[in-house]
Amino acid sequence: MTISMNEKEKKAIATAITERIDEYLNRFPYARYPVEPLEEWQKIFCDPEAVTTETLRQALGWQFGGWQRKDLALAHRKTISTVVNAWPDVLEIAAQDPLQAFALWQQKLPDWHNGFSAVALLLHLQQPDTFELADLHRLDTMMELLNIIDHVEKDRSITLSLDDIQDYTTFFRAIAPKLPYGKTSHTKLDRFMKIYGNRHAYKHIAPDYQTREPLISTFSWDRATSKRFLLDQITLRANADRLFACFLLTLESENRSPEQLTIGDVISRLPLGTGGLCNPASFNYALVALFGGQRQRDFWIFEKPELLHGFTEQANQSTRNMRYYLAHASEKLSVNPKYVKVSD
Repeated sequence: MTISMNEKEKKAIATAITERIDEYLNRFPYARYPVEPLEEWQKIFCDPEAVTTETLRQALGWQFGGWQRKDLALAHRKTISTVVNAWPDVLEIAAQDPLQAFALWQQKLPDWHNGFSAVALLLHLQQPDTFELADLHRLDTMMELLNIIDHVEKDRSITLSLDDIQDYTTFFRAIAPKLPYGKTSHTKLDRFMKIYGNRHAYKHIAPDYQTREPLISTFSWDRATSKRFLLDQITLRANADRLFACFLLTLESENRSPEQLTIGDVISRLPLGTGGLCNPASFNYALVALFGGQRQRDFWIFEKPELLHGFTEQANQSTRNMRYYLAHASEKLSVNPKYVKVSD
């Protein structure tokens, strides 16, 4: 049975979401679910034969919250391996009829709890105009919202079926236009549906814990331009150099002076995921190297010059303190003038 809502019910659900969305998006793991790869995969998966094994693994890892990570749960790794191994068998059917493929996936994936999320992603990537991105968390949020407004179908069961995905798509597309966020309503709603359905996983996190969406989530040296800073003076291309370029572009967007800053000012403008760096270990190392002098880096003028040596030493140690910068957040620095255009 397709979920049906009148205008009053749609508006009531939209109100319930807007009352909660800021609280929950302040904890959304943006670096685990960047939107840019999803948009790229939608172009690739429309032709299933063009999907490589690596692309398939990356996309499924993204769905399970493991983008750029190697710490996926065993159950998730098993589901991904099963999908990859079965992909050639389902390929022809998937290309002709993704709906029929759903039934075949049910036969091939014994762990249907995780298998459902994997197949829901595949359906979305193959037919994004037909299916919204679904998983158990998003379905749980849908049912919770129906319960909040005392909808007639608030007690319906979630069976992890194709009907659930179709009903979720209908629900999502009925609510998104009612939200007050304009062009970002779709993305905000999708993130809320995910995080709210998984809210119980955050019950042990400190109440003041917050995440931030990167201002610059993708970066290309070939396409990056600046009116205020000399990006071409950044001669290296490692992650630390990428973060420095992103920081300069962030200053430019804020019309902020490159002088009289603190290390904390820099860190606060570089949340995890900046420049496409979503792996925590790689990102945190890059933050340490960002303030050091490895390979003749000279990004900063420190008020205390000895800090350059301290950060360089940390970056060169295999047992480095990956949070070394936190102990020096209040220390003052400025961007080296060699990276600032004279007209600034």
